Amino acid sequence: MNILSICGVAIVSAVLVITLRRHNHELSILISIGAAVIILLSVIEYVVGSIEELSTILAQAGISTQYVIILFKVMGICFLTEFTCDCTKEAGLDALSGNIALAGKILVLVTSLPMFMEVLSVVTKLSGGEMIE
Repeated sequence: MNILSICGVAIVSAVLVITLRRHNHELSILISIGAAVIILLSVIEYVVGSIEELSTILAQAGISTQYVIILFKVMGICFLTEFTCDCTKEAGLDALSGNIALAGKILVLVTSLPMFMEVLSVVTKLSGGEMIE
């Protein structure tokens, strides 16, 4: 799906949501979430192709993909958290949205800990200290 199709889906769903919001709020929320899912799924195929291409480039360059994988996981957590927060805000569930955002931040921290440990190890070695494991 190209950007014109994505924008078309977004505009049509926005008109439907605005039109139905007065009469059937629940249905308007479902249409909004459905359009967001369609757009997200249409973009994922491009992301998967890009990740595969980047992995090939990194392998050819001899660069370890361990930390790149962590970065992609963190980006995925961020994207999914933002998507879910937006959907719950659209439904008027601000408190739930805040809890989802907090959970996403905690998961980003936990997922990126191996990277932080590696950076700390390098800094400690450069400064002449010893790393506590």
